[in-house]
Amino acid sequence: MANPSGIDRVVVINDRSARVGGASNLAILSARLLQDAGVAVTFFAGDVAGADQPVPDTINLAARPLMQQPRLSALTSGLYNSHAHDGLNAVISRVDTPGTIYHLHGWSKILSPSIFRALWPVRSRVVLHAHDYFLSCPNGGFANYRRNQVCPLTPMSMSCLTTNCDKRGYHEKLWRSVRHLMRERYYPIQEVAANIIVVHQRMRDYFLRGQVQLANIETIRNPVEPFLDRAADPWKKRNFFFVGRLEPEKGFEDAAIAARLAGAKLHVIGDGAGRIRLERDFPEVVIHGWKSKDEMRDILCDARALIVSSRVPEPFGLAALEAVTSGIPVILPDAALLGEELAAMGCGLTFQSGKVETLASGIRRLASDDMLLRLMSVNCLRRSSEMAHTPASWLEALLALYGRVLDRANSAGTSSKSTVPGVFQPPIG
Repeated sequence: MANPSGIDRVVVINDRSARVGGASNLAILSARLLQDAGVAVTFFAGDVAGADQPVPDTINLAARPLMQQPRLSALTSGLYNSHAHDGLNAVISRVDTPGTIYHLHGWSKILSPSIFRALWPVRSRVVLHAHDYFLSCPNGGFANYRRNQVCPLTPMSMSCLTTNCDKRGYHEKLWRSVRHLMRERYYPIQEVAANIIVVHQRMRDYFLRGQVQLANIETIRNPVEPFLDRAADPWKKRNFFFVGRLEPEKGFEDAAIAARLAGAKLHVIGDGAGRIRLERDFPEVVIHGWKSKDEMRDILCDARALIVSSRVPEPFGLAALEAVTSGIPVILPDAALLGEELAAMGCGLTFQSGKVETLASGIRRLASDDMLLRLMSVNCLRRSSEMAHTPASWLEALLALYGRVLDRANSAGTSSKSTVPGVFQPPIG
């Protein structure tokens, strides 16, 4: 495929260059799709180079994720990683042209707010991909992780700052708040409209609450590939499935309790700190652990429905859409951004977030009504293309966005490097 007009290069920026889930998988996928489309790609990552690099021009800083660093090192480099700043500055100096796009996917695990300082001079051609809420909320989730509840507070308000919502304690909340202030200082998206991709349109409401400028926010949903190669017949099956990390905020225990109350068989694909509790307290649950895509395909062909029981407002819900595109109905909380939409399309049911009794009621309903399951399965297959991109259509959407970004940059006369008076640029590094 020929290089799209106007785009000289895309610099993909992410904490990791390995497929470790979430934003990293999508960053790598985007780099490879762009390269196959004839676009020059540079991949800038904070981690150690692996055997399977995203693209030939991959730059690795050889740093470890914060959770794997000594405490003091994580504390300081998580706030300002001078190596990341200098490395990205060097890349910009080497490759920058008026047609170069900088696409940032993930920065909170290794790279730190320092990269925003490096990106500010080329901000008109920077795209920030909001796979989570870190651009608006200091803990990244609009969630009180101590209570496993959706947070109603305004980010960085006095009520927010005095609330202990972090998994690891109030000291971590304060550290994350300082990091949030530093990011805003280097890249003030509350004052200047930034090019931001959100993965669901309802994320705009959360960004508005965080006082982020909304002018250049666009919705591009993630690409989804079905769990199954061909459509399932879920109304002929009896097993309910939970797919995901076994962490409290994912609500795995709620799924187990609700399945027990409903008298339904629950299978779990996933692993994490909660596995011990699940094995001890719910011996009737079948735990498969982490599985490859091929292994998951063999297991999920026996699924009647997928349970999504997260207690936090999931921005996208990949597993839910992987199920729906396979013809498998979903039960998910009303706080999930996809919840209202999937229910309106007749692809599943919603329950009151955090309320196990209402989840159990939904499981009973789907367990007992084969006709309803069959109708939902048909709706899933018929409407799923409206809910997510394919990899090919995702690439088209990214290229179209890049074109609009370059048009705005050129029309504003800021496509080359520039600075803004009054924005503090400390001489660190």
